[in-house]
Amino acid sequence: MLVQCYGSEFDIPDSLIYKFVKEFEGLPGSPDRDLIHHLRGSVDEMVEIAADDPEVLQERAYRTDFIRALAIQQALVKLGIMYDS
Repeated sequence: MLVQCYGSEFDIPDSLIYKFVKEFEGLPGSPDRDLIHHLRGSVDEMVEIAADDPEVLQERAYRTDFIRALAIQQALVKLGIMYDS
């Protein structure tokens, strides 16, 4: 899946998104709001790091974490829990 982030497109493997959908499918409606907020915060933090210094994505470890963060973000969107209050 192509995901846009700060004016760039990143190819996120559908299999990775599906993996996170399966992993988090119990979260919608869950009373564990702290975990959901933690996941959102982790995604936002990784995206901000890349936005502040795009060169960091040249390093394999950062790029891998960034791709995983975007996959988690897409999984949370699919589950309807990325942007709810």
